Formats: sequence, structure tokens, C-alpha cells
Amino acid sequence: MKIIVNDANILIDLVELKILPYFFQLEFEFHTTAIILEELFEEQKEELIPYIETGKLIVDDMAEEDFIEVLMIRTTKPALSDQDCSAFYQARKINAVLVTSDNTLRKFARANNLEIHGHLWIFDNLVENSIFTGKIAIEKLDELCTVVNPKLGLPKNEYQKRIKVWSK
Repeated sequence: MKIIVNDANILIDLVELKILPYFFQLEFEFHTTAIILEELFEEQKEELIPYIETGKLIVDDMAEEDFIEVLMIRTTKPALSDQDCSAFYQARKINAVLVTSDNTLRKFARANNLEIHGHLWIFDNLVENSIFTGKIAIEKLDELCTVVNPKLGLPKNEYQKRIKVWSK
């Protein structure tokens, strides 16, 4: 089973889109870090609690030596937050895919040979696994880009390609 580490921006957008139940139907082992969870508003955390309590979302605590590693990463890339560095560190530590929309983190992860994906990959998986129809995926993707996170800046050509395929 593929293991994924979710960054805060992904979790926040999934909560705001009200698609957590669908996301957690995907056949992945889902992780995030405790400091990422701390970054969320209380109402966002409340939406995640059922998945944490059932073990569907694993919240990885960091030992002192882990946090030292996170801080070392931060010194090499100061543009990243502690939360971003914790997501990168945890994904690397447990050999997982990092799921984020943070462009600085994406570039850093790529430069360090870490598999990384974002929103479009999530939507691809929801459609490929018949959790979403193409029509629902288009509606939710549009809502993501126009209402929930208008500054997201998905690659236009990739976005258009999916709209075209999912419209059929």
C-alpha cells in the first residue's frame, strides 16, 4: 500500500471542499505530522478527528532527534516553514509520497528526489478509483480554484487536460 504524507494546505483544501470522506476512501496509508495538525483551525481539526480516531489518518509525533532533523532541513531551506520541513522529513523518513501544493516545498522535494504530488493527483485518484465521477471532479476542481483556493495556481494545461477527459 502506498504511504502518503499530507501537508497542511492539502488537508485544509479537502476540508473546505467537504470531500474528506471521499479522500479517505482511497487505498493509501495516510500520514501527517503533529505540527502540521497544530497549524489547522479548530474546526478543521474537528473534521479530521474521526479519521484520526479510526486510524485512517496517522498523526506522526516527532521525537527530539526528529525535530532536530527538521530544524536542520529548515536551515538549508529557510523559505520553508517548520510544518513544511516536518512533512518533507516525515515523507523521507517513512519512504512516502509527499502531497502538497506549496510550490517551494514541491521544488525542494523534487531536488531531493522525493516523490511529490498535489491536488490534481488526488482528483486523478478519486476519478480512477470511481469515487468521483468526471462531472463531480470537474465541479469540485472548479470550486477549489474559484472559491476555496483561488490563488492555488494549478498548471493550466494539466487542469484543461483533465476537464477535457472528465467531460466525456
